[in-house]
Amino acid sequence: MVASAETLDLGLHGVFGITVPKGWKFSAQKVEDSGYAVTLSPPGNENAKCIMNIAFAPTPEPVSKEKVQAGVLALSDQFVGASVEKKKVIREFAISGGGYGCYCVFTDASMVGQPSKHDEFKMVGVGIIQFSDDLMAAVSLAADDEKGSDFVAMLAAVSSATITQKK
Repeated sequence: MVASAETLDLGLHGVFGITVPKGWKFSAQKVEDSGYAVTLSPPGNENAKCIMNIAFAPTPEPVSKEKVQAGVLALSDQFVGASVEKKKVIREFAISGGGYGCYCVFTDASMVGQPSKHDEFKMVGVGIIQFSDDLMAAVSLAADDEKGSDFVAMLAAVSSATITQKK
C-alpha cells in the first residue's frame, strides 16, 4: 500500500493538499465559514491521531515566524505542567510546500509506564502552520511514543501539507 495524496477545496483560499500515510484514513469537516477540521487516523489498533484545524483569517495580514512561535508557546501552556519535559521546546515542521510551522512535544507524566489504551495518548505535539497571510492551521499530533512509526508518519504528513491557488 502506498501513501495517498488527498486534496480539499478551500474555495477562495485555494486547495489544501496532504500526503496521507499508507493505510491511514483522511477525513475533513467544514467548520462553519471559518475553515475545516482535517483528521488523519491510523489503521487497526494503532493509537494515534492527527488533527489539523485549518482556519481562514478574516483580515489577511503577514504573520512573522516569531508570532507563529509565540502562538505555539501559548498553546503549549496547558500541557507543560503535567508533562515529563516541564518545558516548552520549539521544533520546526519541515514544511516543503511553503509557509512556516512549528510545534512542541509533551509526554504525559501520569501515563509513563502505563499500558497503551485506545484514544488515551501518552504524548502530544501541538503546533501551528502559517500557510499564507490568510490561512493557518492549528495542529495536534497525539500518539504513545514520539519515536514511534505513527508519530513519525504524522510529522511527515503534516510537513507535506501544501496550499495551491486555483488556476
